[in-house]
Amino acid sequence: MDKLQTLIDEAEQIRQTQPEKALNIFQEILQESESNFNIEFKTKSLLNIAITYLILGNYTESLKYFKDSFNTQYAVKNRYLQAEILRGMAVNYSRTYNYKEALKYYHLSENASIESGNIVNLHMVYLNFGSLYSRFKLHNRSLAYTIKSLEIAKKIDSEESMQESLMAIGACNYLLGNVKEGLEYFNKLLGYSVSKFSEANALYFLSMMNFDKGNTAEALKLTLRQIDVSEKNNYHEFNALGYRLLGDIKFKDSAYEEALEYYDRAADILDKIGEIQVKFSIIKRKIDSYEKLGNLEMVNSLYKHLYSSHTEHLEKNVQLKIEQIDFEFETEKIRCEIDKEKEINLKLSKALGEVNELNCKLKKLHEEKNNLLSIVAHDLRNPIQSILSSTKLINSSKNETDLVDELVDNIKEQSKRMVNLINSLIDYKAIESGIIKLNISEFFINDIFLKLEKNNYVLAINKEIIIHNENLLQYEVIKTDFDILYRVLENLLTNSIKFSPKGSNIYLRSIKTSDSFIFEIEDQGPGFTENDRKKLYSNFAKLSAKPTGNEHSTGLGLSIVKKLCNILGAEIKLDSEPDKGAKFIIKIKMNNC
Repeated sequence: MDKLQTLIDEAEQIRQTQPEKALNIFQEILQESESNFNIEFKTKSLLNIAITYLILGNYTESLKYFKDSFNTQYAVKNRYLQAEILRGMAVNYSRTYNYKEALKYYHLSENASIESGNIVNLHMVYLNFGSLYSRFKLHNRSLAYTIKSLEIAKKIDSEESMQESLMAIGACNYLLGNVKEGLEYFNKLLGYSVSKFSEANALYFLSMMNFDKGNTAEALKLTLRQIDVSEKNNYHEFNALGYRLLGDIKFKDSAYEEALEYYDRAADILDKIGEIQVKFSIIKRKIDSYEKLGNLEMVNSLYKHLYSSHTEHLEKNVQLKIEQIDFEFETEKIRCEIDKEKEINLKLSKALGEVNELNCKLKKLHEEKNNLLSIVAHDLRNPIQSILSSTKLINSSKNETDLVDELVDNIKEQSKRMVNLINSLIDYKAIESGIIKLNISEFFINDIFLKLEKNNYVLAINKEIIIHNENLLQYEVIKTDFDILYRVLENLLTNSIKFSPKGSNIYLRSIKTSDSFIFEIEDQGPGFTENDRKKLYSNFAKLSAKPTGNEHSTGLGLSIVKKLCNILGAEIKLDSEPDKGAKFIIKIKMNNC
């Protein structure tokens, strides 16, 4: 692994000046780390490939590799590293004019930096924020972020960070019209020699300032120095800006042919990588040069190109500014355009929301339909076939009383099974449709307990299950809906009988507290697992326990119980452990009665 780390260190040293060579090394490291299942070096190589593609201006590949590195197991557990990856993704979005995503990912990187203590990355994030806001001429906000970056640079005592912050603050002051302050910061940063990027940036501003003052000799000297630094370090945009300024210097001296040569060099660089706005400005300069030379044919040709570039500029830059970071603009004209965009977006958003909501409902209905069809096809088909077979046998049987009696019993049992199923489906649909309404009356709690025992006696006896009536409120009057409360308790009781082992006990209880009536149904069945609890009250839920007497289950019982409790305003709670039985507790507050 020391070998891989050494290779990474070596490739990082040449990444800025020899990106293609560095890319090959990082790709070799990626292949080796994947073959050795080394997730750490796989992540490091993916990240370095992403950064190298960013240097090369291949933003599609760069963003892809940043995302791949972010999704590795190593990065998922490493918040410090996540901060750097998120910033890399933000830079890609910014370079491709997706400013909304850029802003979002810079904020994500900022949060990750603070959480993990990645103070160096936080310094870069604040610089990036400053750069992003400068694009929209929000120079005061940009200045605020670059000052924050300088504070961090002082804390980490890094010359490179100091140089980068000084450069950014100088640029902000220059763009705000504070030329004197800008000049002070640029000259101060040139006292350092660590960050070549900051040096190229400062040289650009200094050459522009001298050109604006009419000091073309000094501007030329600084520009040539800027181009040299930019070419050696693959700072493509500053390289193009340098050639543009050389063209401006020659144009000012009326050397239009030479000016065109420099503008063409700048345009060639920007065709591969660079700002559309800079490219647009160069086309306009070339038109001015050809007009001076009297070449009307080239002027007309370039005007066509200018129109195309202007359209592209509007589509990819201005339009995105309006649509994606409208909250940063304050001029009345832009604000009006933003309001129009917002109105359209709100309508679209509302329409999409309604479509999504409808799709969810349709999906739910589709799943419900499939479940219902499955139940009808399976749980009704079998008993119907059994009944048909029994009736055929009865018709063909002569003087076989015992057989006929057995077949009649089977018909009764299968019919009862179908009735129970249909009742469950009817209850389910009635509740879902909101048909069931409360019918409040006063009655003795004992009335419900007696009905429960009577109607479930045969089911319990067939499985040798004893139902213990521990009703402590026999002659206590409760005011609620008798039928709904009965259906809640009966569903729970029949479930207990269905899933309890032969010869076990079931307990029915009623208790009164200071503010509530409490009903309990406790069994000695299989209980519920943690996974069961997650889908306990879901429609058509299939839980881990199986009926102990070959009974059939629709998966609707507990779902119906929960919905009926909601109608009653009752709370339902489960107390259960796997293999230790289950106790359902229904609590009805007296003020709901």
